[in-house]
Amino acid sequence: MTADAAPRRSASSEGRPNVSTVKDGLVSQLLAIWTFGKREFRMWRSYRMNQLMWIGDILVNSFLFFIIGKMVAGGDAELLGVYGSNYITFILIGMGVNYLIATNLSDPFARISRVYWDGTMDLYLLSPMSIYTPLVGLMARSVVDDYPRVFFIAVFGTALFGARFAPGNLIVSLLFVVLILVSAFGIGMISASTFYLFDFKRTNEPVRFLIQEVLAALVAGTYYPVTVLPPSLQVAASFLPHTYAYDALRRLLSPDADLETPNLPLHDVPSGLTPIQTDAAALALSILVFVPLGLWLYRAGIEKARRNGTLTRWH
Repeated sequence: MTADAAPRRSASSEGRPNVSTVKDGLVSQLLAIWTFGKREFRMWRSYRMNQLMWIGDILVNSFLFFIIGKMVAGGDAELLGVYGSNYITFILIGMGVNYLIATNLSDPFARISRVYWDGTMDLYLLSPMSIYTPLVGLMARSVVDDYPRVFFIAVFGTALFGARFAPGNLIVSLLFVVLILVSAFGIGMISASTFYLFDFKRTNEPVRFLIQEVLAALVAGTYYPVTVLPPSLQVAASFLPHTYAYDALRRLLSPDADLETPNLPLHDVPSGLTPIQTDAAALALSILVFVPLGLWLYRAGIEKARRNGTLTRWH
């Protein structure tokens, strides 16, 4: 009997799960995630030098883009189009969004790799936990190690480099952050599935490399507006959730941004939606596609490893 099948043992005589049992099972999974999170936090806190290094990394990158903005943008509003005229605001929002996406896209594969090489994956899956619980619990490191970088980006940008942000749209912006994190997590699960499905057990994993390091870096608009690209590349950018994340948050958080003017190919499709609403719909669609696909592929990879006896690296 696998760990995943444990909740099914409590089904009622009619074949339907008992409500209280399902509730208890959910609570136990959440408690397991919380326990993983506390352990990850203690480990993160024990390496103080890492914390100082990533703060320094943020500061250096912010300074580099500040200099580039002075040299290239020159305060020219036409360069940034609907995103206003402050290049450092534009680029820092891009950096923040990129941290969020890259974290949730890369973390699932990294965490699975870690427990495989540590020799603990089979122990986790012999417990009453869901196959997804250890993965989500280990990703709790991101809550303290990666997500806070967005806050420091905003602080450094405002205090040192003249960035300006619009606080009036903060609630809507946070809703977009949730959409971004969930969408990226779906792609991350597809990436993680390749660890067992295709035996990509090193860091050169193709899903993350192709989507995050090639396509997103080139066409999604991390460092420049999508509108400066040739039309064919703008169309390619339309298939990446990154593109809509950058567009929405730059419009919402830049003080002099234009909320109404279409800017991406999908914005020109007649739908009766504003650009912000179109961005939200595109991210929601990516969640509906990537999350179920990622969960299914990840489960398929685990089942393949169980059959082959390759869940864990044996020393």
